Amino acid sequence: MSEIVFKSSSRSKSIRIAIDSRGQVVVSYPKWTPKFLVKKYVDSQSAWIEENLAKVESKKELSDNDQFVSVFGKKYQKVLANTLDLPYGVTISGETLRINLMGGEKTTHQQLLNRFLKNTAEKYIVPRTHALGKVMGLSFASISLRQQKTRWGSCSSQKRLNFNWRLVHYLPKIIDYVIIHELSHLKEMNHSASFWNLVAIYDPEYQLHRGFLKRSGMALG
Repeated sequence: MSEIVFKSSSRSKSIRIAIDSRGQVVVSYPKWTPKFLVKKYVDSQSAWIEENLAKVESKKELSDNDQFVSVFGKKYQKVLANTLDLPYGVTISGETLRINLMGGEKTTHQQLLNRFLKNTAEKYIVPRTHALGKVMGLSFASISLRQQKTRWGSCSSQKRLNFNWRLVHYLPKIIDYVIIHELSHLKEMNHSASFWNLVAIYDPEYQLHRGFLKRSGMALG
């Protein structure tokens, strides 16, 4: 949780918690309120605080979208280039992700970046799904990657797995949770207790990873 700033005020009539645009948590309370009562109230609101901090962080990420791009959880500064002095395509060096259009086919920087991200996602997700499927003793008919607006992954009754290539923005442990989730549907085509018990065997921290993705507003099949 972020650092919390406590402010007592003679104007305050009750304990209030606010989160500013920078993600700072500010707790204001009546001047003569015992500190232990203030702390007790803040502790009782920890879930609310975490949820709204995540929303603030999400908005910050959206505003940074034109300048930065995340790959496997690491944020890189995006640099657009049009020069023959650099390799064509997307290259990563240090903290920089450079997209150079010069020297290749006619396209846009965004199209080139999306192609790179999808290919990168495929190189991780496809072999990782096969590996985890083998560990779990589960087999599937096919696997595909798409860009979807409402789902991170799905599993059909024909055992066809589908993953959103935008998962490439997140840490591998988050991606692994999605893979394990969909593989588990090969055995339990529901969200019953048996299903979640199976997920928990291969991802003991699935609840944390599930919560992270739920805050993004996307769903899992």
